[in-house]
Amino acid sequence: MEFYAPETLNGAKLLGIYPPGSPEWHAARSLGIGGSEVGTILGLNPWESAYALWAKKLNLIPSEIKENWAIRFGKAFEAPILTLWAEEYPEWEVFETGTYEDEFCSYRRANPDAIAKHRVTGELMVIEVKTARTTWDDVPRAYLAQVQHYMGVTKIKKGVIVAVAGMTWNEYEVPYNQDMIDVQNTALERFWNSVKTETKPNWDGSEATYNAVRYMNPDFEGVEVELGPLGEELYRAQIAADEGYKYLMLLKSKTLDTMGSAKWGVVNTVRVASRQLRAGSPSLIVNKKANL
Repeated sequence: MEFYAPETLNGAKLLGIYPPGSPEWHAARSLGIGGSEVGTILGLNPWESAYALWAKKLNLIPSEIKENWAIRFGKAFEAPILTLWAEEYPEWEVFETGTYEDEFCSYRRANPDAIAKHRVTGELMVIEVKTARTTWDDVPRAYLAQVQHYMGVTKIKKGVIVAVAGMTWNEYEVPYNQDMIDVQNTALERFWNSVKTETKPNWDGSEATYNAVRYMNPDFEGVEVELGPLGEELYRAQIAADEGYKYLMLLKSKTLDTMGSAKWGVVNTVRVASRQLRAGSPSLIVNKKANL
């Protein structure tokens, strides 16, 4: 696939063309905020928290991304998916591109999976490729935020997410939304200021934050620290969590019994529970949180 990476793109400055995962690619990410990090900062990433990302930016915990099977799968199939999309839309020419810096804000960085150029009009479009093991009921909001970020940096007014989720081909148009971009940029500015001033982001109650703090405090000494009200709150929370877990398991058992052989459980047409096979046995998970 050919490259489309002009020195300036609607005002955005080309920083370079870096292979994903290369030292140069990591360096560019460490000095700014990339599109895949926007969802984390907005609290939309279930796998990472703003606190953990903050700690990585300050080199308090490792920032290298371990390539698990899902990441390897996604990288391996990105080019074939782009090729298939180009075959479906021959009026568009698809290019790889580089890493860009926002015209007015140096820490806002964009490195889209691809940029398409209309063969007749010259219009540009951001393409983001995603893969997932299971089908989507809706586009994950973190991915929408990612594409809006790319469009905000590059000033490209058209975007699409091409996803192969659960062996199902999906395309989602992402209309340019300046209001959304402004809201995101405000959150990015607040986060970047916390990095520059080494001020911890707000606690969020995520497992990612807990694991980041664990990594930052790996050793201990045989001494005591007075926790005061914090310790009392922790004690009460543990009791409540234990009782809550028992009640959750009770409801899961009753729900599974009610569902019988059904795959989904719904409330007023909203799917709130689904069954999946895990290690050869059926299990119940909540697959969507919604206002009922």
